[in-house]
Order: sequence, then structure tokens, then C-alpha cells
Amino acid sequence: MRTVMNRVNTASVSSQPGTGDLRRRAEARLRKELTLADALPQDYAGRQLYELRVEQIEIELLSEEFNRLRQKITTNHNNRQVHDSLGRVYFFLDRDGTICDVASTRRVAVQEMKWRGLALNDCLPLGKRALFRDFLHEVFESDEKNSCELSFKQACGRKHPGFKLPLHAMIEAVSDTQKRLCLLVLEDISAQKVAEEREKASKAALAMLDKAIAASRNEIFMFDAQGHHFTFANHRALENLGYGMNELKSLTPADIQTRVSRAELNNSIAHLLSHEINASKFNAVHKRKDGSLYPVEIYLQLFEQEAGSYFIAIVLDISSQTAIESQMKSIMESARAIIWAADVDLKLMFMSDQVHDILGYSASQFSGTSLIDLLDNGFFHESDRTMLLDGFSQLVKGGSRVSDLRYRARHADGTWRWLSMNMTSSRSVDGQVNQMVGVMHDIHAQKLAEDALLQLNQQLDSRVREEIQKNKEKDLLLQRQARLAAMGEMIGNIAHQWRQPINSLSLILGDLEDASLYGECDLAYIQTAVRKSRQIIQKMSSTIDDFRYFYRADKHFGLFGLKQVTEECINLVEASMKSSNIKIDVRCEHDVVVSGYANEYSQALMNILTNARDAIVGRKIAAGVIVIEISEDGEFGVHTVTDNGGGIPLDVLSKIFEPHFTTKEHGVGIGLYMSLVSIEKNMNGRISAENVAEGARFSVYLYKARTGDEHVVR
Repeated sequence: MRTVMNRVNTASVSSQPGTGDLRRRAEARLRKELTLADALPQDYAGRQLYELRVEQIEIELLSEEFNRLRQKITTNHNNRQVHDSLGRVYFFLDRDGTICDVASTRRVAVQEMKWRGLALNDCLPLGKRALFRDFLHEVFESDEKNSCELSFKQACGRKHPGFKLPLHAMIEAVSDTQKRLCLLVLEDISAQKVAEEREKASKAALAMLDKAIAASRNEIFMFDAQGHHFTFANHRALENLGYGMNELKSLTPADIQTRVSRAELNNSIAHLLSHEINASKFNAVHKRKDGSLYPVEIYLQLFEQEAGSYFIAIVLDISSQTAIESQMKSIMESARAIIWAADVDLKLMFMSDQVHDILGYSASQFSGTSLIDLLDNGFFHESDRTMLLDGFSQLVKGGSRVSDLRYRARHADGTWRWLSMNMTSSRSVDGQVNQMVGVMHDIHAQKLAEDALLQLNQQLDSRVREEIQKNKEKDLLLQRQARLAAMGEMIGNIAHQWRQPINSLSLILGDLEDASLYGECDLAYIQTAVRKSRQIIQKMSSTIDDFRYFYRADKHFGLFGLKQVTEECINLVEASMKSSNIKIDVRCEHDVVVSGYANEYSQALMNILTNARDAIVGRKIAAGVIVIEISEDGEFGVHTVTDNGGGIPLDVLSKIFEPHFTTKEHGVGIGLYMSLVSIEKNMNGRISAENVAEGARFSVYLYKARTGDEHVVR
């Protein structure tokens, strides 16, 4: 204050009188000093004295104001902080904004000596400094009191650490008459600002809440606590009920509810009004304006304010949920299964009514019972105990699904019933298992059928093995019969082959006898006859070797030429064919090499040729012809044998490859069957028969040799 007074006392007198509040107060005091008889000075000198006195009084007024504030100061010996309840700071500033002196109230702490000489503008954020300079300029240019709102930094800077001003402040300032100093009053409005921001945030939150309520898909109602008349309903509620807001205000909750009596509703309201409960939840059925109904779930809560109490009801339309529950109930009732639910301790919380239909118990008998207790009490078969315990443990500890546990449960009549159980678990928000659900299917009839089927399969396996053994024996018998038939055929062919050599030997012997009678049998003649006989006997022996080689068992799968096999077969049957006046015509441009068993195929071809000969002889064809063709068809070598024996009757054609089927008087019916087995089963080929113009044709398809296969076996 002393600094301010010194600066004021040394100031020069301004020639322009002030017209502000401070000057009016100074002139008013000056008038009191003057008596009514004294006239105001009218000359220049008197006017100057008058202005000087007014200015002196202004300084006195400022000094009195400042002294009044300083009287409220409580000085601290260490830091000289000042306090007051007004939350204000008083600054004397020069035209540059430099602080000449300062005083403060209790809510704002300053240190006077350290503020002096500091530019108040430096305490402001950078963005506010230009505003303050303009404000200060306006203060010194105007005679009126000026005000504005400013925000300060929390500290004045490194030079003066810890000098804190309000975060938000309202400042008022007025300059002295000579426009050299101004008194600036700074009032802390930080709390007011915080309150305004909170109010703004609250209004925004309320606006957001209003929008959320209006847009909610749930029905939201408000009704007063006295008459229970509706005071508010959101758009969803009005839309679903079909009422307008004015119509709804004349109604109460009891007017739109069915299946909940007015007494029950009043009872829930009474519990809320008496603060026995904080909120009430119940199900009801709402009735629309058009009379249609829909199920709802209601959350009711009481709100009490000074203006009055009211209820807020949040109503959830559960039509879809009710429909799903109804469908689930129908499914559960129609399903042949028992559904149960248990807590983490395996204590049953629910058991469906199907337990009565399947096991003869009522669902209430299992309420609160542990699955472990059922194990201990013999409800489950003892043989299944370990399996069920492992399943329960896996469900509780691991939370994984357990499927198709097959076990026996005791029926109410004491018998055992087979069931199949699937179990799963649900988890809480923290991932812990909190509930298990199981479905038990009645598989008793299925299990009995499976056991019977298993027994039947075992019996069937035994019968199949027996039949296989019988078939093997039949196959062996067929093979023996086929071998005997082949031997008979071989003997017949040998007889045909030997007929001419034997006749030749007979002629040689007869010639020797005649030569002996007529004296012509000398040594040379005898040696010639012996040589010819030996040649004939050698040829007969060779014929036996050829037949023996032809009919031997062949176990080597290899390659052979169809032409070569054909020539070998013709050599064996040529004599019998000539005796029956049958000509064999072979048509082959080049040999075709195929894979298979050469001897088996030779015997099959021999069977086909023999059947062709028998057909021609049986039909008494004068000039019999058998045409053998060798050709290729893609990956197959094709061997066809065509005769002019009149063909095969249609009712016989489909049966000729069946075992023991024959049309011959003394036949055994295994030749073509064995040919089919050899070609199709053993060599993966194909054989077929068909009728042509004058007779029958047999076609054989065998896989050709591939490039790189082994050399031809025969």
C-alpha cells in the first residue's frame, strides 16, 4: 500500500476530470467538506485546486478501501499469507499490467512481496493473454467499471513456484482518474464453473436418458403413487397397446392387465411403498386397446422425490419367449427322453415328467437328490458305476460334453432298463462350470434288439462258416468231377488219336504174317516193319505226353499267345473232328498275347470246342464248321468260337454256365461252369454266349499284355 501511495503522491495532476464512480464519490465527499456558503471556484486556478483536491480524495478513497481489506488480514510470520471468506484478490496494476500491490481473501492465497513487479498477464494461458491486454486497455480508456471472465495457469512459473490463482475467475477493474493505475478485483468462480459443468453434464445425461427411454424396445411406464394413474409411457408402450398418451393418462395399470388381480397389484405396490422390497418382478398379461392379449414380464420400482412419489415400470414383451417355452414343453412332452438339470455339486434341480413314463417314478421324487446319492442307493446298475462316475467327473472338472453313456437304471417295478445319456455343462461369466444338463433316452427296446441281432449275427457267422465249408467241399467235388470228365474226354481223344496208328500197326503185323506164309519175310523185310512200328509207337507215346501236359495243374500266372493255345488244342481234337466230318477254320492276322493261366485257358477252350462238336454231331450236320477268330478290342484280346450246330435254345442259354446244368444224356454239366470260373474268377476276364445265324458263338475277353511285361510263357 505504501508503494501505491508513493506512486500516487508523485503523480502529476491531469487536466481532464474523471467521470467514473470513484470521481463521483470523491466529489460527493468534497461537497461535504465545503459549507453551503462556500461557492465552487470558477477561475482557472480555483478549478485546478478543485481537481487536485478531488484527485486527492480519490486516492484517499482507494486507500480507505485497501486499508479496510488490510484490516481483515491475518499475518503469518513465515509466509505472510492472507485469508478471508470472500474468495477475492485485489491488485493494483499499472498500464503495462505490472502488479504494484496485492491483497487477498482467505480462499485464495498469495504472497504480497513476491507478486509485486510481476506481470499479471504472465499468469494467464497463452490463448488468454491477448484478451487480457485488450481488457486492460479498455479499463484505462474508460471511466466505467469493466469485467470479464478469465482462466489462469496453476502456477506462475519457475521463478515463483507455488503461487496459485483460481482456475477460473471473474475480474472487475476500474482505473484512477489519471489513467495510470487501476484497481483489479479477482473473484474465484472455479466452484461455480465446476457446478455449471456438472449441471451441463447432468442435462446432457438426462437428454440422453430421455432419448434412450423413447427409443427403447421395452415398454416403460410411469404412474403416480397415490391414484396410480399413468403419467408417462414411451413410444414402444403406446405403439404396442394402441393407446394415445392422453387416453392412457385416464387409465391405471389394473385397467390394462389380466390374470393379475387388482388386489395382487396393490399388494406389490404396498410392499414397495413400505420399503419392504426395493423392486418387484412379476409376470402378467397386458390387454391392448383392440382386446388382444400378450404376455409380459414387469419390473416395478418406486422413486420418491420432494415433489411426490411415483412408480416406474419396465415391461418386457415375452410373447416370443413364451412361444419358445411352449414349443420346448411340447417337444419335451413328446420326446421319449428324460431331461434333468443339476448344480455344480450334482444336486438335481429339475427332472422332466417323462421319468414317470420311462422309469415309473414321479419327478418330485428326485428334487434335491444328488446324482452321487442315486449311484450309492442302487438307482444305477453297479456294473455301470465307474463309467458314470468318470462321466460326471469329466463334466464337472473339464466342462466338456459327454455323449452316449449307455447304462442301466432301476425301474420302479424293480427291473433294469437300458438308457443312453448325453450331458453338457454351462459356464458363468468368469468361465466356471455352474450347471449341468443331461438327456436320458430310453433305448431298452433298441438294446434288446441289438443283443438279439448280435446273437443272430454270431449264429449267422457260424452258419456262414458251415456253408463256406460245404461250398469248398462242393467245389472240390466239382473239381474232381471236372477232372474225371477231362480224363474221360482225354481218353476219348487219345482213342481217336490212336485209332489210325493202331490200324497201321495191325496192317504191318498182317503184312508180316502174309510175307512169312509166302516166303517173303527176310531180315531186311522184318527190320523195315520194325522201324515203321517203332515210329508209330513213338507217335502214340508222344500223344500221351501231349495230353498229360495239357491237363496238368497250372499255378503260374503269366503271358501266352492265343494263336499258340489254339493250335495246341486243335492238334488234340483234330482226329475226332475229322472223324465227325467237322472242319476247323482259324482266322488270325497276328497272335495276341494275353495274361492268365495258359493250361487253364487251354482246358476252357477245349470245353468250348468239345461242346461245338457235340452240337454239330447231335444235330447231324453233314458238313460241320467251327470258326475260331483271334482279334483285339481295346485293352482286351478277343477269342471267339462260332459253330453251325443250330444254336442254343433260349430257355437254356441263360443257364449254360450254371454248375451241374447239362442237356446231354450222360453229361455232368461242369465243363462250361469250370470254364467260367477259370476265365472270370481266376484270370479277371469275361466269357459270354449268344446265338448267331446258323449256330452259337462263344466270346472270351482276356486282358492283353502291357509294355514291359514278362515274356510269353507259352
